[in-house]
Amino acid sequence: MSLHHFLAIVLAIGQRRERGQGLAEYGLIITLIALVCVLAMITIGDSLSDMYNTVAAIFQ
Repeated sequence: MSLHHFLAIVLAIGQRRERGQGLAEYGLIITLIALVCVLAMITIGDSLSDMYNTVAAIFQ
């Protein structure tokens, strides 16, 4: 599922409900996305750091 498709679904849901409820849903979705990003960075952080250090060593 692309980001564009995901946002279109979220917007369609938000338009069918009342504004306050829609804002609460947006808040939950943003929180979920942030949590996924943090977990992804924790998971790949070490390998990303190693890759950065390897590239940096090449240029020194």
